[in-house]
Amino acid sequence: MPSNEPPDADSPAPNASVLREGPEPTEKLAPVPFWLIILAAAVIFWAGIQMALNSGGFRADVYNPSLVSWSGGGGGGPAAPPDPLVLGKRLYNQNCVVCHQSSGMGVAGQFPPLVASEWVVGGDWVGDNHLVKILLAGMQGPVQVKGANYNNAMPPWSQLKDEQIASILTYIRSEWGNSAATITPDYVKTIRTASADRKDPWSQKELKAIPAESISTGGATPAAAPAAPAPAAPPAA
Repeated sequence: MPSNEPPDADSPAPNASVLREGPEPTEKLAPVPFWLIILAAAVIFWAGIQMALNSGGFRADVYNPSLVSWSGGGGGGPAAPPDPLVLGKRLYNQNCVVCHQSSGMGVAGQFPPLVASEWVVGGDWVGDNHLVKILLAGMQGPVQVKGANYNNAMPPWSQLKDEQIASILTYIRSEWGNSAATITPDYVKTIRTASADRKDPWSQKELKAIPAESISTGGATPAAAPAAPAPAAPPAA
């Protein structure tokens, strides 16, 4: 209870600055400035427009690496087709490198090499059609590569598109010092259609019974031209 006694004469008088102090501050909700509301609404509106223009409809397939290319022109023209060597290398590293290695040398005694392989660049009785058939249906059983024997299985890759198979084959036929003709998607499509009923992996024996074809000639590999006959000897005098 407050005391009614007069203040002690010995107590000091209150300081003037203390007397000028206002009441203790209290917690209140200050209103948000109107200009700040307008600015926030403008930023949200601008962000929504940018998202609508650049989100691709939030589709999962909006980014397709096989379609990324640079044609050197403006953005309004049609995109150039992807480089088959770039696409082929990427697909090779995703699907083939475990067995055939990044060097193309394979694994001794298990997986055959691709470097200078007759199965890759052609040679002996092997044609480009055999190589495409192997990619589409796979291969199993004993096989000879560069004079060495292997006996393993290669899975089919028919789930890949014609363009993807063509890119892989073009890559391995031009990498590690290999030099062979480009395999085109149309050629892969032709072989795929012709062997559409093939469900089992090929064997070397089966492939050897199929005449070799070369993509560069569009058909069977031509036989070597016969040597020109020697000129007739002049009659004796």
